[in-house]
Amino acid sequence: MGAKTEPNLKWCREGDTMTCITVWDGADCVGGNKILLQDRDLTLWLDFGQNLSRLMEYYEEFIKPQKSRGLYELFVMGLLPPVRGIYHERFLEDYRFDEWQAQLEQVDGVLLSHAHLDHAGDLQYLRGDIPLICSAESALLLRALQDMGKEDSGTILVRRFEQKNGEFQTLAWNRKETPIATFRSVYTVDNEPEGAQDFWTQLPEGRQEKCEVLPLWTLGGTVNGHRVRFFPVDHSIPGAGAWAVETDAGWVVYTGDLRFRGERRHLTEQFLQEAAKLQPVALLIEGTRISRTGSGYTEDDVQARLAELLSQHSDRLVVANFSMTHLERLLRVWQCARDSGRQLVVNPKGLYLLHVWRISGREMPLEDGSLRLYQGVGKPPSEAWEKTLHQHYGNLCLTAQELARSPQDYLLCFGYFDLNELPYLKVNDGVWIQSFSEPMTEEQRIDDARLNRWLQRFGLIRYPTHGNADDESVPLHVSGHASGEELAHVVETIRPRKLIPVHTQEPAVFSERFSGICEVVIPQAGKEMVL
Repeated sequence: MGAKTEPNLKWCREGDTMTCITVWDGADCVGGNKILLQDRDLTLWLDFGQNLSRLMEYYEEFIKPQKSRGLYELFVMGLLPPVRGIYHERFLEDYRFDEWQAQLEQVDGVLLSHAHLDHAGDLQYLRGDIPLICSAESALLLRALQDMGKEDSGTILVRRFEQKNGEFQTLAWNRKETPIATFRSVYTVDNEPEGAQDFWTQLPEGRQEKCEVLPLWTLGGTVNGHRVRFFPVDHSIPGAGAWAVETDAGWVVYTGDLRFRGERRHLTEQFLQEAAKLQPVALLIEGTRISRTGSGYTEDDVQARLAELLSQHSDRLVVANFSMTHLERLLRVWQCARDSGRQLVVNPKGLYLLHVWRISGREMPLEDGSLRLYQGVGKPPSEAWEKTLHQHYGNLCLTAQELARSPQDYLLCFGYFDLNELPYLKVNDGVWIQSFSEPMTEEQRIDDARLNRWLQRFGLIRYPTHGNADDESVPLHVSGHASGEELAHVVETIRPRKLIPVHTQEPAVFSERFSGICEVVIPQAGKEMVL
């Protein structure tokens, strides 16, 4: 499917018996992981995430890549690896990208660690025939996130385009052409959950299309004859895991993102023990917090602190702000609401993710009377996914007017982009719990200052009142990433021959700390590392 090789392109890789790793993105930054693993007859991507830090260097809310003009801008700005043959390429005649650095003809799949944007966000640009291999939870969450995102046209549903008046447009669902979209092939490391098939076939305008979701064991647990293994780990989103791939050089292990502080921390420990048995030739390890000391707090401590605040402010509206996809924390917040006699109020996106998580097999009491769906001023749903949500849970709707009558009866899950709902709640006092890490970039600090102005205007007390939410003294947040000491535990337990740090701004720290245990190889973007 790829174009013919040109003389100046590096061929990746036909008839070559060497095992190679190329970190095309994520080498010296947090997120954006796009790691190419190649062996004798195997080509796999380990994640294909969006580099959010690089994106924010050039873009913001009111200046975004002009995707209607194709992929040209994304390549010119360094947001996609210049590897020809892997994308469903869309270029206008006068703006064709010609600075390719490598070419691939065949890709056997993408091994996805988890569904966070910085690991999965650029899947949408890959050719529709490149399969996705992940946990069932990740696959379902990706489908839900694509449903809710207006700009994603290819993660699970691969939309068709037409070129019109110098722009690319997705074919509308009410068009008669077939197919308007196809499904990317998905292989899951576990069996498809009961009841998921109806969800996979739901398309707007009553269209039906079967998604080919198959368990990985139908391939014998191999990809093109190479054994692959998935290890569930603890992280701040359901379905996260690490991968191991058997190559001619030995096992290559990739941690994805992991932590030791949530309800699945025992799975992270199990992964370390199993990975050590493989005696891997290489370990690709995340290093987000390599220089950070862990607080020692867990999600249990966050839940306990939240319960204390609800008890202290029983006569006020309480708002909790945390990542939409951190569903473990959402369940804990929900439990705190029930224990305090409040109803949990979530926005439509939050409820849609809970709905999909239940489809994946997670038990939760969505209809026991403890959960409400925030409907604002009562505007009817317009998007297809919202209409589906209201068909299932329309009886849970709560308007701003209803909430304002007795705000102390509710625990409201709002975020930064819900702030302009506050005027309609008629709030004059309340509590805002900021369950996030501290702002790291200048843009985040500006947003945080704006958040404070909103809270001050409507009389909401912010917690923590000082310091960071994951600080020693105020355990209102636990990071989704292992601390430096915990990463040392990972390395010392697995003891690979080569250690390759990714997803970190401080790769040199790995050389300082671990060169006595194994060979530390600092990756450079686009440069092959031969095992």
